[in-house]
Amino acid sequence: MAQQMALGSFVFGLGSGFPYERLERKTSGGWVSLDIISSKPKSHNTGQGLESLRLSGKAQWAAGMAKLDELRAMADARQPYALVDGVGRVWGRWRINDITESQQRVLDDGTTSLLEWSLDLEEFVNA
Repeated sequence: MAQQMALGSFVFGLGSGFPYERLERKTSGGWVSLDIISSKPKSHNTGQGLESLRLSGKAQWAAGMAKLDELRAMADARQPYALVDGVGRVWGRWRINDITESQQRVLDDGTTSLLEWSLDLEEFVNA
């Protein structure tokens, strides 16, 4: 099955019915500013920070709601997961920080016909 990305055993992609539309990656250079009373702040490098990722997309109906429930169960396990992209590149281990959903056009039974979601991940480095 073709995939965009896999987080542990959870697969993002058209084949799984849960693709992401946007990936945002943030890398910190580790710079901080130290305030100095009599002059401008001094720059100091404290070491590279952890990378963060935000995956976001749209899903439909109960199937999309079920996929978000799977991600929530993974978050509830409170463990890091291996992240592998569609070409087989291993991105390392990542923890789930936040899962956000916005339901639109909700039907009488509580099923949404349009679900916008985002998943915030942070690099896990405890080696």
